[in-house]
Amino acid sequence: MTMKLDHLRQQIDEIDHELVALLAKRFQITEEVGKYKAAHCLQAQDPGREALQFKKIEELAKLSGLHAGNAAAIFRCIMDQVIARHEELRSERVSS
Repeated sequence: MTMKLDHLRQQIDEIDHELVALLAKRFQITEEVGKYKAAHCLQAQDPGREALQFKKIEELAKLSGLHAGNAAAIFRCIMDQVIARHEELRSERVSS
């Protein structure tokens, strides 16, 4: 029984590694988006884009067998972090 649990946990650890690597990539790209927005005096948050993203996330979740509400909650957290960073970049630009 313990070997099965250990194997499952090992699989989770491997997936966590992949998730962190993907998040790092995503945040590198969103950093560039934030710099672009700051340089062009664009708002940190784009409600229209968010609505489209959440619709797409819901569809992808359903196709993958993931509860759409769970996927939305995870992506809301990710997007909130990105928006906060974009606001920082805009403030830094305005301050300098």
